[in-house]
Amino acid sequence: MERDKYIILLLDDQSLEKKMKVVLSGYPEYTLLFSLDDTSLQNDKNNTLVITTLLPSLGDNYNPLSEIRRKFSWINILVITEPENSFRIFETFKAGANGFCLKSETAQEFAHHVEAMFTLGNSVSMTLLPLMIKNFQKKSIIEEVLTEKEINIAKELSSGLSYKLIADKVGISIDGVRFHLQKIYRKLEINSKGELIALFLSNKDSN
Repeated sequence: MERDKYIILLLDDQSLEKKMKVVLSGYPEYTLLFSLDDTSLQNDKNNTLVITTLLPSLGDNYNPLSEIRRKFSWINILVITEPENSFRIFETFKAGANGFCLKSETAQEFAHHVEAMFTLGNSVSMTLLPLMIKNFQKKSIIEEVLTEKEINIAKELSSGLSYKLIADKVGISIDGVRFHLQKIYRKLEINSKGELIALFLSNKDSN
């Protein structure tokens, strides 16, 4: 007899949680839980899945996914996200997630992702794949397209320094910092400080 498969829903969106409950209620082999502290959980890699909307922070603060992975190394993690967060998937993957899908997907698509997570241990939305590839490619060309000064400015910004502190440290004006950041955005084809910080944080081990 096949064992129950446990799904822990850790969602910060009530409408999405309701949708997932409806989708998964049609599968009697799935047992829904809402806390990682539930005593039903067992150390079994093939029967436990976390479905979450939690993402790593853009800084070095508490990381919910890394904490889940540290405590429950056998658990698979499926992250439900949105296209505008695709630039954060690399850091989310590094934090321990091994599946990604979109909030806008249909009930049938959600069910397919869940089944794939249990059988294969991974699943990625076809819509997200090109966005992921594009952002992964950006990470590999940082040192090729940015000057040494631009890399230094981006790193200082990623470490949390203000424009004024960056200007003092690099030896340029605050307007100079803004000018270089605009050049960095254009070269990396990004649009915000958040994207830049996520990009450099996910590459801090290799840069």
